[in-house]
Amino acid sequence: MEYIAYTDAKFQFLGTRKHFFRDKQYYVSVFEDCFIMGNTCDTQSPKYKISFDLNIKLNWDLKKQENNVIIQSFVFPYKNSFKTLYANHDDLMKQLQYFNLIFVRFKELLGQSVTYEGIGDLYLPILQIGKGSSAKVYSAQNILNQNIYAIKAIEKSFLNKTEKGSGLAAYKMEVQILKILSPYSQNFLTLKEIFEGDHTFYLVTDYLEGTTLSEEIEKAKNLPDHRLPMQTIRVLMYKLLTSLVLLHENNIIHRDLKPDNLMFAKKNDYSSLVLVDFGLATLETLDKFLFPKCGTPGYVAPEVLNLNYENKYTTKVDIFSSGCILYKLLTGKSIFAGKTFDDVLRANKKCYIDLDLPFDHVYITDLSLNLLGQLLNKNSKQRISARQALCHPFFDQINEHSTQALSTFITNVKFSQNGNLNLQCEEWTSRYDIEEYQVNSEMKEDEQNTITIPQTKRCSLMSEVQSLTRSPMKFYQKEPLSAIRFFKFIDLASPKGDSNEIISNDLQS
Repeated sequence: MEYIAYTDAKFQFLGTRKHFFRDKQYYVSVFEDCFIMGNTCDTQSPKYKISFDLNIKLNWDLKKQENNVIIQSFVFPYKNSFKTLYANHDDLMKQLQYFNLIFVRFKELLGQSVTYEGIGDLYLPILQIGKGSSAKVYSAQNILNQNIYAIKAIEKSFLNKTEKGSGLAAYKMEVQILKILSPYSQNFLTLKEIFEGDHTFYLVTDYLEGTTLSEEIEKAKNLPDHRLPMQTIRVLMYKLLTSLVLLHENNIIHRDLKPDNLMFAKKNDYSSLVLVDFGLATLETLDKFLFPKCGTPGYVAPEVLNLNYENKYTTKVDIFSSGCILYKLLTGKSIFAGKTFDDVLRANKKCYIDLDLPFDHVYITDLSLNLLGQLLNKNSKQRISARQALCHPFFDQINEHSTQALSTFITNVKFSQNGNLNLQCEEWTSRYDIEEYQVNSEMKEDEQNTITIPQTKRCSLMSEVQSLTRSPMKFYQKEPLSAIRFFKFIDLASPKGDSNEIISNDLQS
């Protein structure tokens, strides 16, 4: 074994392994890629070394003590058997007031690197937030720290149905990307923990208190200008482009940027905008993308729609989508209109963009049109980058108050009087049921390209499509948040498996 630099340890604590004749204490050191256990705090010959991997499954043993619930031990796999480590009794008593800080901190450090079992032991359900064909989203309370989280439950059977294991690969890609983005909680939905049951994967993330940008755009139709105020639009676009800088500098392409996938972490705080739903995201560095033709009609870059399998696109596809969002904010209309999804897709594919808009000197100005033109350039090589866009003079008019507001983010949870979480959250269900469809045959033969349409969402407030007529192309919409219903866990005491999986009580409409 190579030299162990204990100065690189992220966390260390003392635990106990119980044996028939005599208990034995171990020093536990947590590193970036593993944790080790040895007889001394600096041993170069540790007894156990557990490398982090999603295939490594840990289970937590809880104990109720007075008014608190604590973690008294955890079980880890080792050489085809399972070992249990208990907290040092003296240390445990000292840390009760901090929610059993030792094991909780240990659990937090491992949360994105390994898989846990027994989600029903640690989370009490509150509401079903959303539902797709492959996944459901719930809000639930962590019994250790009493905080509220969102839980995305993804059915394994659905992932396994996809061709050549692409569904499972997409799930792993989503987890990998969420792990990369975890340091940027002010910009992206943050992954906390990963659980696995017999039939389901669970991704535990931060909850979001606010609405989606789509909902805010809809509400703004009641304002005098039927749009959000211009200063608000600048703040929103500045925050969005700041997030895209972080995303693209980590070589990540979102591939489904739209108002539905932009949410506010805090109610009535436009500076708390975060980017959600990484079910279609990919790493730009891959030789071959999963589901190369994907996205939402009306926001897809032309190089995606007209892709041939000899070429690849880049992070610039997100820039085009951000231009579509800016157009919607400035005009109150979708850049690619249509009465049906096919109409929108066809218009998006042809990508005819008319920026000859009448000046109103508030929303439509030389500066706003210039920025739009650079974001929506059909030539991706000439399209502006997110970092370049932030330097555009369009943002020079963000006042000092707005700039300061960008650094304000939510830190607390609020409950209604009946104890239910007063929460509105975007459904960010996974999108692994992906098929390709051809646009109607009247399109020119040289335009016959297909776009992969995720067949999982029931997207609420897709206001750009007013008529949901029958169409040869399947495209599901999200169920509105008003359809939220209560649900329950079965057998909350069960420590493992899916006997404590989430069961919804909603009625089929």
